[in-house]
Amino acid sequence: MRGSSLFCGLVLIATTQVGIAGEAIPTGKLPADATPLGYTLKFKVDPREARFSAHVGIRVKLAKATDHVWLHALDLDVAGITVTDASGKIHKATFAQRNPEGVAEVTFDASLPAQEVELAFDYTALFNAKLEGLYKVKVGDDAYAVTQMEAVSARNAFPGFDEPRFKTPFDITLTVPKDEVAVANTLPKHEETSADGKWKTIVYTTTKPLPTYLVAAAVGPWDIVDAPPIAPNGVRKNALPLRAIGPRGTGKQLHWILEQTPGIVKYFEEYTNQPYPYDKLDLLGAPDFGPGAMENAGLIVFRDALLRLDAQSPADLYRASFDVTAHEIAHQWFGDLVTVPWWDDIWLNEAFATWAQGKATVALKPEYHGELGRLEGTLGAMRSDSLLSARKIRQPINGQGDIENAFDGITYQKGAAVLRMFEEWLGEDVYRKAMREYLARHTFGSGDSNDLVATIAEVSGKGETLKGAMRSLLDQPGIPLVQTTLSCSDGKAKLAMSQSRYLPFGVLGKEGSGWSIPVCVRFGHADKSSTQCFLLDKAQQTFAVDSGCADWLLPNADAAGYYRFTMTDADFAALGKHVAALSADEQMTYADAVSSGFRRGEVTPATLLGAMPALATSEMPQVATALLKDIEWVREHLATDATRPALDAYAIALYAPRLKTLGLQRRTGEPAVSTNLRVRLAEFLAITVRDPAVRKELNLQGRAILGLDTGGKVDLAHADPDLLQTMMMVTVQESGLPAFEAVLGELGHNTETAQRYELLSALGATRDAKLGERALDFMLTPAVQLGEMGRLYRANIEQPENRAAFWTWFTAHYEALKARMSPLGRGYLPAVPATGRCSSVQADEMRNFFEPRIKDLIGGERILAQSLEGISQCNSLREHVGEKSLTTWAEAHPPH
Repeated sequence: MRGSSLFCGLVLIATTQVGIAGEAIPTGKLPADATPLGYTLKFKVDPREARFSAHVGIRVKLAKATDHVWLHALDLDVAGITVTDASGKIHKATFAQRNPEGVAEVTFDASLPAQEVELAFDYTALFNAKLEGLYKVKVGDDAYAVTQMEAVSARNAFPGFDEPRFKTPFDITLTVPKDEVAVANTLPKHEETSADGKWKTIVYTTTKPLPTYLVAAAVGPWDIVDAPPIAPNGVRKNALPLRAIGPRGTGKQLHWILEQTPGIVKYFEEYTNQPYPYDKLDLLGAPDFGPGAMENAGLIVFRDALLRLDAQSPADLYRASFDVTAHEIAHQWFGDLVTVPWWDDIWLNEAFATWAQGKATVALKPEYHGELGRLEGTLGAMRSDSLLSARKIRQPINGQGDIENAFDGITYQKGAAVLRMFEEWLGEDVYRKAMREYLARHTFGSGDSNDLVATIAEVSGKGETLKGAMRSLLDQPGIPLVQTTLSCSDGKAKLAMSQSRYLPFGVLGKEGSGWSIPVCVRFGHADKSSTQCFLLDKAQQTFAVDSGCADWLLPNADAAGYYRFTMTDADFAALGKHVAALSADEQMTYADAVSSGFRRGEVTPATLLGAMPALATSEMPQVATALLKDIEWVREHLATDATRPALDAYAIALYAPRLKTLGLQRRTGEPAVSTNLRVRLAEFLAITVRDPAVRKELNLQGRAILGLDTGGKVDLAHADPDLLQTMMMVTVQESGLPAFEAVLGELGHNTETAQRYELLSALGATRDAKLGERALDFMLTPAVQLGEMGRLYRANIEQPENRAAFWTWFTAHYEALKARMSPLGRGYLPAVPATGRCSSVQADEMRNFFEPRIKDLIGGERILAQSLEGISQCNSLREHVGEKSLTTWAEAHPPH
């Protein structure tokens, strides 16, 4: 139960499974008997207080005679409620929250016939303490109130029909202290001051139709930076007001993102042929925020680190700021303008925005190499999709746990990859026409998967073929594994293909119905290549190759397909000789074929290590480091004290010269790829393989920044911002208590969110058991905000030496840790101590601890099941490959 137990008692009048009328409490969708038509929200908010008050009116259409209405409200202290019928007569009513998920019942004093009525609520509530609904956060002496309504947290702030299918206009009014800044979804219409001069009331223009989860407001001593309005264009006829908003004193850091935003808006307007849908665009950086950002219509809220950029910001943060902003602005069309009717189709929101953001980054920021960034996301989703328990993209939603679990890499990155695969198959022009048609048909309404698939099928002219292909990927879990065999006779080539579900070694799953997969293959002919696409819609098929016999083939041309591939040994060897002829994204799919083959137990560690040199020399950081996670796994789970020195020396020999060439300081005017590669290599060499030379240099830099040898103050301004986290982690590990204390002291007054993340990671990375315990204890104090906690505990458990002590601490402090976290965060608790576990004994230890506690974690059952499956997969592969597999290789590669 969220909220204060004192006030929960006031609203939990009944907790049985039926309401007063004897009707079962709805635990999924609300009944269709009552539909909201519009809301009036009047909030009185002072962030310095513990509570807020509100008057909320909801116009409701009753579809039939009834004496009650089901809706949502959670932990609201309702002081009064009335019902006004269509004739203007006021009826008494009672309110009761019926279950801990926030299903509530409004009971009338008499049965009312079908008509439109007005429900009016007066209530107060505590500001939410878990970054949900309407919550508050303190920064020094300042206090801020911010909303976060997705997924089902609007009920924490106001009573309503808290489901995405209910889209209505909202009239929002905020009454706030006269010296506070207040913003909402729309532009202010008028403002007046109270008679005593202490309060001001701001009335905002009526919103376009929105679901409850896109309603937003914020109050506090914000800095507001006005940008020039975004000029009209061929799609939008009016100028668009644009502002950036941040905590007090941060205005100077908000200019960069304002410079990027007009181009992003213009890109999506031209792509969709739909003008930006709302009356203004505010970008607000909240000082503590649960998700990375939230696409509220007209008022996008971010973690403030993503908007606060200056000369001390790492290059990766600039890129992340652009990508996340493009993602959230894309949502203004994909998710806000057209909203899904139920959470099983939330992929339409998130996959669309991820896919669209990738397109925008490639088009507007070519120096970011967005095509490689989105492919890394796809490959990350494939790791989750390799679990037998993986979700479908379009997963049935049976409860709040399923809703919370739906916001994952399957929804975002896999969904986006599937959209891109069909875009490549159909052609960009046809696909854009289909996307425009889909949005036009459902403007300011809702659209589901059936609507989307039908529109693409119609516009593309591929009918049932397209529908079957898309449905095969949306409605079943897992990754297709495509096996190819190329044969040549009398100058004619044939390509035999078969499909199955990709699963790692030791995982046995029932074969599904199969997929209908657009497979595009690159065929190499001397110094040229050609591409041909096929639709693999049967278990086994053979196709004629138009270009004839080939020297080599890559079964995923342009890295556009969401599938993995495996080949005959001869074909794979031929491909391996031509890696340099592939584009960077295709090189990444080659690396994934090596990696996934290793995880299937078909590729030996020696072959895996032998594939590294061809990739390590790439200028593209995503290619050069594509196999480093596999090397880290081999190092931890296969290498022994006898073989690990050879493995580390091999990795250092491959990568240390490149890092030395790049240096450990960003150079003026260097390309973004160099900066990114430096960050990746420094972390790998210093933290994973622990290269003494790199660690020594970083420790010297860190000691100087912390003033350890001079008795001076901490001076982060002179650190390379890109390497600050790695540098501080190494310094805390190498210099021990003095460095730990200096970092802890800096955290006591540093309010730069991005730097705080890095400093907290440094604290957590200590390998000293006593300091590690201090760091974890510190995480439970108010000095660490809720949104910062993960930085510290992840850094701690990622160090192999810390895992036994972390588990001891975790089990001893479990209740305290759970109490600090948001309900969504609690659901992921089983994944935390799963890091690095790779034995049945370790799995049993986790299972025995969590199974009696799992029902208290929303969505925790799935997270625990997937965590245990991941441990089982690791154990199976480790036992299959065996420690001896490295012995011969290590003898042939002695460290020098």
